[in-house]
Amino acid sequence: MLLTINAVSPEVDDFIIELLIESSATFQDLHELIRKSCGWGAADPAIFYICDDHWRRRKTIREQSYEDDTMDEVELGDYLEDEGQRLQYLFAPKEGRGLLLEVAHIAFSKHIDEPCCRRSHGTAPELQSEKEAKPATLSREDLLAQLNAAALATEDKGEAEEEDDNEPSDDDLFDIEELDLEGFDFNEGQ
Repeated sequence: MLLTINAVSPEVDDFIIELLIESSATFQDLHELIRKSCGWGAADPAIFYICDDHWRRRKTIREQSYEDDTMDEVELGDYLEDEGQRLQYLFAPKEGRGLLLEVAHIAFSKHIDEPCCRRSHGTAPELQSEKEAKPATLSREDLLAQLNAAALATEDKGEAEEEDDNEPSDDDLFDIEELDLEGFDFNEGQ
């Protein structure tokens, strides 16, 4: 059986890939095909979830596991039997980031030599989100400066919380335009 699987990203609106893979291939093969089709290198271990029609997770398939089936042991045909069947593929499980997959078509009498990406549109999401992207290597001085700034900010925040009653509210502040300067004696040139 030849499976056509579409993958989309909840993070990138115009991204879609259409994958062709044999039902006798393993979930590990599908994992590698997705990574290759998205242009991703090696990363954290991924997870597949077999889902129902409402995207509720029903079965977990991991790269390595003591409890669940592993990707290199399970063939796609063991769980993907119907068109419209849904899966989630988490490429960054710790952050809950992934792709939504759906079996678009099953061809019973067709076969291919190697799994492939038949169609791709848009740009795949980045493996690391901007929040988790690691900063460039800092010099010792820059690192110390950042740590000191963070410590001061934390200390200032702690003091501000203790003295919260003494902080002026917006009602206590004045507008410079409302200040009457007639009663003040200004001598220019001093």
